Amino acid sequence: MTAASQSYMVVGAIDFGTTYSGYAYSFRSDFTKDPLTISTTNWENEGDGTHKVPTTILFDDKQRFHSFGYAAEKKFADLANADESDEEEERKPEGDVTKWFYFRRFKMALFKEASQDVRPRKNKIKEEMKITAANGKKMSAMKVFSEAIRYLKEQLDQTLAKSLEVKKTGGGAGQRNSWADDIRWVLTVPAIWSNEAKQFMRMAAEKAGIAENKLLLALEPEAAAMLCKQLKLSRDNEGSEVTTFQLGKKFMVVDCGGGTVDVTAHKVVDGGGLEELHHATGDAIGGTNVDQKFFKTLDDWLGADVMKKFRLEHASDWLEFEKNFESKKRSIGRSSGEFITFSNLGELCGIYKEQTGQSTSSRMTELNLQGKVKVMKENKFRFESVYLRQLVFDVPISDLVNHLERLFLKPAFSDIETILLVGGFSDCPILEQKIRDSFPTRNVIKPPEANLAVMKGAVIFGHSPKMITQRLSPRYYGIAVNMPFETGKHPETNRMRCDDGDVCTDVFRCMIEKNAPLTRIQKIFRPSSIHSLSVNIEVYESEAPVSFCTDSRCRFLGRVVMDSNVLSEQWTRSQQKAEIDVSLEFGSTELYVIAQDKTTKKAVKATFDCLSR
Repeated sequence: MTAASQSYMVVGAIDFGTTYSGYAYSFRSDFTKDPLTISTTNWENEGDGTHKVPTTILFDDKQRFHSFGYAAEKKFADLANADESDEEEERKPEGDVTKWFYFRRFKMALFKEASQDVRPRKNKIKEEMKITAANGKKMSAMKVFSEAIRYLKEQLDQTLAKSLEVKKTGGGAGQRNSWADDIRWVLTVPAIWSNEAKQFMRMAAEKAGIAENKLLLALEPEAAAMLCKQLKLSRDNEGSEVTTFQLGKKFMVVDCGGGTVDVTAHKVVDGGGLEELHHATGDAIGGTNVDQKFFKTLDDWLGADVMKKFRLEHASDWLEFEKNFESKKRSIGRSSGEFITFSNLGELCGIYKEQTGQSTSSRMTELNLQGKVKVMKENKFRFESVYLRQLVFDVPISDLVNHLERLFLKPAFSDIETILLVGGFSDCPILEQKIRDSFPTRNVIKPPEANLAVMKGAVIFGHSPKMITQRLSPRYYGIAVNMPFETGKHPETNRMRCDDGDVCTDVFRCMIEKNAPLTRIQKIFRPSSIHSLSVNIEVYESEAPVSFCTDSRCRFLGRVVMDSNVLSEQWTRSQQKAEIDVSLEFGSTELYVIAQDKTTKKAVKATFDCLSR
């Protein structure tokens, strides 16, 4: 039984972001009255409250989970401060900070391995893959992701336990410790992520304690679209009343996240559903590219070795520098200040002088940066604000605008007049203004709380997963099949002898074409031999039409794994090959399989495995 068919009382959505994460929830009874009755939480940070928390996680020197979010940042900074102290007695009892495992913005590790973008994907994500911590050491990615999800899950469990009262048997009210049996969980993923990345996240969620049949994956821009559809963002024909999007309305959602930017286009259809007009597109052009551009520039100016030594040997100053830039980049374009200053960089300046024999101030002069960058007392870097804006924002934002311009040349986008900007990076005023200037004939809307649109929309998706009535395929999907061998037509390298004669192996049978509606594909499969106890169904994907799965443009996606006992029973019973009716469900947010013995009509246990080869 799938999560969409399970009964539930509350939907809990975990928005697992590159830079920030959080959760939101709503009750089914409230949703039926008002879909926008969605609760979030406030995370405490030095007296301030935020609806999301940094996606940072800390493990101790034994790789045991310690903390997440602001608590992880603070603890790691405390450890770094103690480790850098000259006074031995000031050291923290936990020991050497370089032995702790600190991860920041680690979600993009899955994109780097494999994405649904047009770029070639040489690597497949594996369950046993490892990612690198701040100390340069590697740790199981599955453990890092699952512990992060577990923390957010437990926080929501605690929130519900504190805020909800249920009737005890015999009357009276009491607190419930866990709502695990009554929650439909939703976990957000970028729309451009590969199927194996999605399966990895599902597996991590299950390891975190979320039951398989209670979990839905929501595509981030789709979730935002579902929220925006409920908001009053459109005016009527007279322009007097603000309304929700009406039947036939087309709109584009640009989800500007920290790591990726996802773009989708939808149309409102009968019944209030949303129909996808073009498959989701995007790339790793999110807000963290601004940070990467800034620190890569410092690498170029001062040397990568200098920056690496500063990062490793003065971790507390490095963390403060990162947080300082993250904070100040948000004010660029809002404040009228002429300069932007980064302080407490004396150690960085000292390392540079130690390795090069010259001051950082002299280096800026050598680079002809007078008037643009000034080093003050070998401790502060002061940037002229217009120069910093051009230095770190122009290229990342131009990449995004160029992507949108290419989309608007396609027929599916040409008559779309409304662009919805959501996601944390959409709060950047420079980005918003650039998009408005680049598309003056289109209506650019940034909804209220645009940075929460995905998180709240994921809750709506949990209540109404069938609101998306049609999704389109991002590429060609097919299966590897055997065909009767034809000499002269089929390559000899693909010839294989079977019970019924020679066959050509690895033929690509296209099941769904690129940009065609994603649907459920049904097919009867038989083992290649009566002695075979397995039906091996390999699924492939390709950017272009191909004839064979061995084509360099074709990529192995995963395989259907079925219970071999059914095949054995069929042979024992009738001395015939088993026939398995297999349905591959492509139309959901993730690919899954349903199988049935054609003779007995019994369900066959089957899974779709993307993480092994």
